[in-house]
Amino acid sequence: MTFLFKVELAFEILGRGCVIVPTVEGDFKIRPHDAIQLRTPGGHIRDTHTLSVEFLKPEVGMCRMGILLPTDIAKADVPTGTDVWLMQR
Repeated sequence: MTFLFKVELAFEILGRGCVIVPTVEGDFKIRPHDAIQLRTPGGHIRDTHTLSVEFLKPEVGMCRMGILLPTDIAKADVPTGTDVWLMQR
């Protein structure tokens, strides 16, 4: 497994699911349907995958990446500081 990033922010889009926003630092590649593992600061580990990679354009500031997760993962399942690891492709 390869460490990708820490989660800076998570939010839900009604009808679509949970979106995680990576911290700004770091250089990584992630694609739709990549197998990932979420490791929360509290010690919970969950294997899942990405549904899509989106771009978030705020009113002010730079464009950021958002990663949509499957609908069985809620915002509460991915607290700030969660580590995201890439599993084998």
